[in-house]
Amino acid sequence: MNKIKDTSLNIARVLIVIGFIIGLKSWWQTISHINDESYTLIPEFTKGKYHAWYHAFREAIGDLSVMTIILILFFGKKSWRTPITWWISFILLIGYYAPFWIGTPFVPQLAAPHLTAELVHLGMAIPPFIGLLIAKKYFNIK
Repeated sequence: MNKIKDTSLNIARVLIVIGFIIGLKSWWQTISHINDESYTLIPEFTKGKYHAWYHAFREAIGDLSVMTIILILFFGKKSWRTPITWWISFILLIGYYAPFWIGTPFVPQLAAPHLTAELVHLGMAIPPFIGLLIAKKYFNIK
């Protein structure tokens, strides 16, 4: 039984890593907006023409932080995997992936720009959530 449990945890870990690796494509797209003149605002924008770059940078650093925390919890000490850290992981994943979809019904311009981007977003979100669900028992959640 212990080998099966370890295998399930490893499957969860692999799913999370797969999602994060797929997500690096989207992450790189965000980074590529910085210093790209086509991603600037109108000159009359009071916070500056390049303010969108600042938000792209903030998003990219926030994304790295989320991935790092979840990887630390999943690959770190067993004692770090508690019910509260599972819920923290869940909330971090919701915060990371929900913006791909939750704004679209209200502001259609917030949708992915094309089908390829939408597929990348699905590919990066689904495996980590499945991994998180598989890992519940390793965080002492019944």
